[in-house]
Amino acid sequence: MVRVGVTGATGFIGGALVPALARRGYEPRLIDDHSGPIRVEYPEWPSLVADFAGDAGLRALSDCDVVLHLAAVSGVMPCARDPVGTSRVNVDGTRRLYEMCGERRIPVAFASSFAVVGAPEHLPVREDTPARPTHEYARQKASGETLTSELARTAHLATANLRQSNVYGQYEAGGKRVAKGNVLELFSQQVETGRLTVNAPGTQRRDFVHIGDVVAHWEAAVRFLTRPGAPTTAATFNVASGEACSVLEIADKVVRAFVGLYPDRPLPRIDVVPNPREGVELVEPSFRVDRTETERALGLPCRHRLDAELPALLRAHSKQ
Repeated sequence: MVRVGVTGATGFIGGALVPALARRGYEPRLIDDHSGPIRVEYPEWPSLVADFAGDAGLRALSDCDVVLHLAAVSGVMPCARDPVGTSRVNVDGTRRLYEMCGERRIPVAFASSFAVVGAPEHLPVREDTPARPTHEYARQKASGETLTSELARTAHLATANLRQSNVYGQYEAGGKRVAKGNVLELFSQQVETGRLTVNAPGTQRRDFVHIGDVVAHWEAAVRFLTRPGAPTTAATFNVASGEACSVLEIADKVVRAFVGLYPDRPLPRIDVVPNPREGVELVEPSFRVDRTETERALGLPCRHRLDAELPALLRAHSKQ
């Protein structure tokens, strides 16, 4: 049985990934320090409450066949407020984890972000688009990518950087709904009040990928890294749907889906408001992602489309 170590195992992505790995016949080895905003735990797959880069965490992962490194202090604003403290976890901790993985010959997949590409010189963003981070969170993720590549080069290991776009969706764990706080979740809540607020200018484009497709990419990464003859290089995969929309377009989709579900209720309005992340958040109205090489390497299309998933998100909030 393949032993799969997962750091950040009780977060939003980890909480969806763990049962999927178990269903595939993998043996999950789980670590989380419970510092994140979401905690998803399963009695049948207990997690070690520990720092992934501490002695206990490293011991727990030391006999794994592959490690999926999801743990991080995540988000633009937390990293901007405390660059030293977050870097201690996201960069120094990753370096210590990789030192152990190199010594133990353990392949690693790293949870990166499309934030690393900053304002790319060429669009669409491809797997080989270089990192050009423009804020602290992106710089720390870019450092993680560099460490992942260095691990492949110096230890002659198969590694992978999974650049994740904006993850959305929901699932149930322990009888409770689990969802990530992002613009789709916010709009799904706001539409019930009759007013959606869009941070200016609203033309900023984002790629949105469903949690089900994200889990499928991590499962595929396990197969990619543990297969016989896996190349001892660092691969980059675009964990994205290729479905880019502006924030205003997303708001309009939410309103349309709401009206389709509840035609007798008042039409919600959309207001553009000042952006609290102005100067930090990049506005690229032409942003889009190409995932051709990811699909070729992993044999994996994205199956979830935004328009098809929105009604379920809206129904969930209508019941609350």
